[in-house]
Amino acid sequence: MKSGNMTSEIQKLTRRSVLRVAGGVSSALAFGGAGGVLAQAQHPYRIVVGFPPGGLSADATTPLVSGLSRRLDAGVEIDYRPGAGGNVAALHVARSEGDGRTLLFGHAGPLSINQHINPRSYFDPVKDLAPIVLIARFPLVICVSSKLGLNNLSEFVDLARSREVVVGSSGNGSIQHLACEIFRQNTGMKFLHVPFAGGGPLQDAFLRGDVEALFETGSNVVKFIIDGKLTPLAVMGHERLAILPDAPPLWELGYPGLDVAAWFGLLAPASTELAVREKMTETVFDVFRDENVRIAYNAMGATAVPIGPSGFAAFIESETDRWRVVVRDAKIKPD
Repeated sequence: MKSGNMTSEIQKLTRRSVLRVAGGVSSALAFGGAGGVLAQAQHPYRIVVGFPPGGLSADATTPLVSGLSRRLDAGVEIDYRPGAGGNVAALHVARSEGDGRTLLFGHAGPLSINQHINPRSYFDPVKDLAPIVLIARFPLVICVSSKLGLNNLSEFVDLARSREVVVGSSGNGSIQHLACEIFRQNTGMKFLHVPFAGGGPLQDAFLRGDVEALFETGSNVVKFIIDGKLTPLAVMGHERLAILPDAPPLWELGYPGLDVAAWFGLLAPASTELAVREKMTETVFDVFRDENVRIAYNAMGATAVPIGPSGFAAFIESETDRWRVVVRDAKIKPD
């Protein structure tokens, strides 16, 4: 890994985009978007996020909120409602008034995974929520502690076939956990999975030396790679990431069909009128016509190619079917 080149690339992407859109969000939250101070009198749009501030999900809302705030008739607020792997946020939106102003920044947990681990979610992601746009996908990166002295994925596979490798995740049934399981099921590797209560505790455990490998998003591991603490072996996606240009996709290494990504999309209560949902879809697509928005997501390690309602619904269905099998075969149970 050429950390100097990678650092330069990240800095270039960040300067051109992330700070710019972050500034837009600050202005939007303070002044109520395109309508300025007068728009504060109108009912604001609220995007509900299923994780606390500071993580990837919060960062991933930044370009979107910045763009929406300049195009909508009122301010845009972020409503953090963590809990139950995203189910708290999803349930809140499912029960909200369908006026198009309360939206879920949804992810794989409440939409495709949690129902297979604990069916008592109190909402149906298909019947109670209406897809608007799939925003972005963050392919996971297979990384190992540099202390292992591994140089490539083949060496990692050999090691994990000879003994258990300790793999950490941000929680039982998380996308990181399932990425580990689907890789294990397709390679015969031996993993000891250790779930932690979120990304922060997971990173702390890695720094203590308690974790040997991670299946994580690029934005969450790039700082450890630059510092020489982690070695990236492969990207679980179709192409290389802008922030990790030296990490090959799995299919190049002989493992096709194992793409796994953390993904985020916008959904409304199912009771929301079709015309209102279609208008929001058009607005989101207009946001992504701004090159700086796409660059901002690339700088986070994402693939930002928005997909409309029907494609998003089909994507959720395919993810739901896929993770049903993985959860069943791995015998994953509620904590």
